[in-house]
Amino acid sequence: MNEKILIIAYPFPPIPYSGTYRIIRICKGLSRLGVEVHALSINIDDDIPNDYDLLKKFPNDINIHRTYIPDPWLLYQQWKKNNKDRKGFKYINKILSLLLRLITIPDHQIFWIPFAVFHGRKIIKKHHIKTILISSPPNSSQLIGYFLKKMTKVKWLADFRDPIVGNVAATHLINPTDFISKIEIRILVALENLVVKNADIAIANTETHRKELTEKFKTDNFITIRNSFDEDDYKGLSKEKYNKFTIAHIGSMYGLRKADVLFEAIKKLEELIAPEVLKVQILFVGQGADDLKRSVNNYGVEKYVEMKGMVPHKEAIQIMMRSHLLLLVKATGKGSLGQIPAKFFEYLGTGNKILCIGPKKSEVAGIITKLKVGYIIDDNLSKICEILKKEYNTYQQKQIYTINSGEIDGFSSSYIADEVAKLICQV
Repeated sequence: MNEKILIIAYPFPPIPYSGTYRIIRICKGLSRLGVEVHALSINIDDDIPNDYDLLKKFPNDINIHRTYIPDPWLLYQQWKKNNKDRKGFKYINKILSLLLRLITIPDHQIFWIPFAVFHGRKIIKKHHIKTILISSPPNSSQLIGYFLKKMTKVKWLADFRDPIVGNVAATHLINPTDFISKIEIRILVALENLVVKNADIAIANTETHRKELTEKFKTDNFITIRNSFDEDDYKGLSKEKYNKFTIAHIGSMYGLRKADVLFEAIKKLEELIAPEVLKVQILFVGQGADDLKRSVNNYGVEKYVEMKGMVPHKEAIQIMMRSHLLLLVKATGKGSLGQIPAKFFEYLGTGNKILCIGPKKSEVAGIITKLKVGYIIDDNLSKICEILKKEYNTYQQKQIYTINSGEIDGFSSSYIADEVAKLICQV
């Protein structure tokens, strides 16, 4: 393909955010197809956690551009640290916090916009680029696409990794009571309207979100391109299973995600096989919320649970490969049915079974059922006990189950790159 594209994204290597991996896979896939790929992101910041191995995933022919981003929240955190013992700190802190919330709606990356627009315009003109793809969140990033389209007449692909309005991860906006949250919702609604009406194509990463946008805006200007797994991530890794029956959860546990039913089922399984020792370990890799730690203690499963914290991406994939069951905990409530955690697709790439705790009517549950790659438990204790007993017996008999790889090819990075490439040509 004799095409060029500029991809603009805040989550970008070496930042190990979940959104980073979608960008990596799109860039790699387009490069393989012969597209000249330019990527614009923020300067590398050594003060935040980074995984520098992620930079090695890019082919040498991808052109990476970076620019400065001011962040008033970092200055505020430094001020808090230096002034917390001063007289009147409590009141000044409250005022500053409220002001910052107001000026950083919809997000604190909003101050990146002028820098990204300035550098993006230079890249577009210098390299004669006709198509840009803006990936969000942060939602303010889509304004970069709006301004660049107005200034240079490029074709603008707006990639929604999460919905601008109705993001289940934004728990403070579900039933807002404070004044600032109500303002934020109004601004997000206006931003979504602006993006949808001006972008050439809006890309949703779930079919549920695409349908919602189509119904809301009465247009077919939307396409679904889900997240994916990268075939290269699994090469050279050990497939040898852990000695203990291992259930692994990769990614942060936050918001409305709860694994209580799993912990209760483990206690039931422990009672069932007594006096034998239960050879089980449950690994949580990523940021664990305080609620998760309390649940572990409440159900008395501390000896089975290990919270490993953040690890490099390669190590996370290795843990997935060596586990017997991969745990997916879905959020519940309004907006949750269409949300698919990005790690689900990496789970698929391992060929291991998936244990999904969440609504059976969710989009991810439909994929699991269609591909026959695991179980969906809607907070049903007896059902999860039955599954754990079955899988534990399989482990004891040293049997190994793997998914037919042909069934999951539609979720590989090669596939989503093909879809983006079609858009470059069609728009």
